[in-house]
Amino acid sequence: MKKEEKQENISELGNVDQIREILFGSQSRELQERFEKLENSINSIQEEMRKKIQQTQIDFNSKIENELEALNRKLKNMTSQQQDEFADVRDAALKQEKRLQNSLENVEEELNAKREQLQKQQNENNITLRSQMDALQDEFLKALDEKVMQLSGAKLSRDDAADILMEAAMAMKGKQINEQLSIESINKK
Repeated sequence: MKKEEKQENISELGNVDQIREILFGSQSRELQERFEKLENSINSIQEEMRKKIQQTQIDFNSKIENELEALNRKLKNMTSQQQDEFADVRDAALKQEKRLQNSLENVEEELNAKREQLQKQQNENNITLRSQMDALQDEFLKALDEKVMQLSGAKLSRDDAADILMEAAMAMKGKQINEQLSIESINKK
């Protein structure tokens, strides 16, 4: 008799699992799919930010190179002009040589100052972009954690889950869901 009761209990547990799968299986799979899509979206945003940082570095390096080339051309033009004057008059050439030396020092100082300024600006922009990316990631993870905590304590309808994921997506964009919905309602009118 005990053996029959055990088999009956086991079959009832199997029925309970089947009922649970019927009631909540599709919702669990749907939530899992949504979380995977959200994770893919986060990865995409991180990759985009990394590309923007790289592009910013490339732009700054290009700007530095262009400035250096312009200053080098300017320096070459000044040197050529000074050499022509030196050939014309020896006395004037001595004066011009002194002026050229001063000009070269000034141009070198300007070049060094501009290079340092551009490097400092590039570093500051990199730090700012990294901190913005970290802040965005932290904000998103915090919102995601809050939503997961809300999800773990209550059963959600599909509409509620969609609203939560929509809010998380809008928070990633830096907009409030209410602003977006008010714009949509204005557009519908």
